[in-house]
This record gives sequence, structure tokens and C-alpha cells, in this order.
Amino acid sequence: MRTSPHIEPPRLGRSVLIQLIALAAGAVASELPWPRRNVPPEPPPQPPHKEERRIRVVRIEPPAPAPKPPPPAAAPAPAPEKKPAPQKPAAPKKTSPPGPTRIAADSTAVHGVRLRVLVPRSAGDLAAHLRNSGGCLVVSRLTGGSAEVISVLGIEHERAVERAGPPCNGVPRLLREASLNEALGDPLGRARAANAGEDVVLQVLLNDSLHHAAQSALRARFGPVSEEEMGRRAAESGYELTCFAEPLGTIRCQ
Repeated sequence: MRTSPHIEPPRLGRSVLIQLIALAAGAVASELPWPRRNVPPEPPPQPPHKEERRIRVVRIEPPAPAPKPPPPAAAPAPAPEKKPAPQKPAAPKKTSPPGPTRIAADSTAVHGVRLRVLVPRSAGDLAAHLRNSGGCLVVSRLTGGSAEVISVLGIEHERAVERAGPPCNGVPRLLREASLNEALGDPLGRARAANAGEDVVLQVLLNDSLHHAAQSALRARFGPVSEEEMGRRAAESGYELTCFAEPLGTIRCQ
């Protein structure tokens, strides 16, 4: 029996539809988690890498033992003590007497100006001046332009008496007045008798204030000029510096 041509189209559509359904089913089946066979299991995770530390062992040798000190040597036997020989008492040393004191023979000028000193002529006033000023009297031997002190004198009851010790410090001035030497008991005569043939003189040592008084008087007269100029002016005018040793111990110059 012959098939009519209008029946074939439905068959073709069904076959196409069936193929589409099969394809869709295969696609869905491929997405499902089907168990896989013959697939090797994944290896377990490796532990974290640890840093390897190496320790070096060094052998330390023990120190060598210190050498023992040698035993101390035996001390030598002490020598028998010697008894010191008896010493003789030392002879006392002889002390040489002090050398003579040398002073200027006379003070005759200050800064090139002639100087004249007037001392009290009575023994009592001279004793007062020396006592209040710290001056003294000496008997000296003139040698070579200077004087060598022979003895130091003090005045007691208006008489010159010899005293021990060195002379005082001061400005030496010759005492040439014979009357004053007689008033003092003639100390110059006694010294000349003990030192026959020598040039023996009597001197007074005045306080250093003599120079200060003389300089003040010269500055007041000539002004602050040099020593040469002062001496020249004094010589031209015939000026002579005169100083007075007063009983109170002061010295005044003009």
C-alpha cells in the first residue's frame, strides 16, 4: 500500500526531536559527578619546609697547669752581731769668731750735694737721740777708705761704756769734736792706747731717716731733677745740705 506523501513530515520531526533530547541528556550526564575509576589519588600535602640548622662542635683543650714556684731558699744564718767599739767623745768644734764689721768711714754727700750733720754736743742730749732713734756709737779703725768696727759703745750716766754684740744699722758719721769725746769720758783715748799706731776714730750711726729727710729737703729746693743736675745747681749756688740730729730722735734737714 502506498503511503501518502502527507504522512512523512511528522516522522522526520520526531526523529529530530529524539536526537535533540538525546544530546541534551548526554550533556547533562557529563556535568554530573560520576565516580571516576582508575584515577590515582592525589598525593597528600607536603609539610612546610623547616630550616636546617647545623651545630659545629669545637673541642676546647684544658689549660696547662701553672708551674709550681721553686721552694724558697733557706735564709743564711745571721752573722754574729759585732759589738761596736767604744767611741771616743768628739772634741768640741772650735767656732771661729765672727769677722770684723766694716762700714763707711763717713757720709759726706747726698745726690752729689755736700752734707753736714750736727749732733748734740752734750752727752745727755746725744744719749737721748740715740735712745729714741735706735742709733749707737762705735770706735773704728780707718783702713783703705772704710772703717773697721773695734767696739760698740752705749751711754750710761753720760759716760760711754762698751757693749757686746754687733753694731746697729745706720748712716755712719765721724765725730770730730774733742769736747764731746771728753764729755763722754774720753773713749777715743782709751781705744788709741789699746791700738797704738793705728788711725782710730769715734763714729755715730744715725737712723736711716737721715736719707729721707735729706731727699725731701733737696726736692723742695731743686724740684724733681736728676742727681747730676741737682749736684750742678748746688755747686753753682754754694748750697750745702745741713741736717740736725735732735734729742727726740728725729732728723731735720734744710
